Amino acid sequence: MKLQLGQNQLVLELSTSPFAWFHGETERMSLTSLSLLFVQFSLFARQPAV
Repeated sequence: MKLQLGQNQLVLELSTSPFAWFHGETERMSLTSLSLLFVQFSLFARQPAV
């Protein structure tokens, strides 16, 4: 399932691990991911242009 929130995108999907956390960034986008009880929430956020 994908939700578009302005320039951000929230993705919900099933995960293979019960608990996990990840955060990473590039010049154009940041990704924050949390897995909780085999459900993964991923938030993709576009970085503002400089």
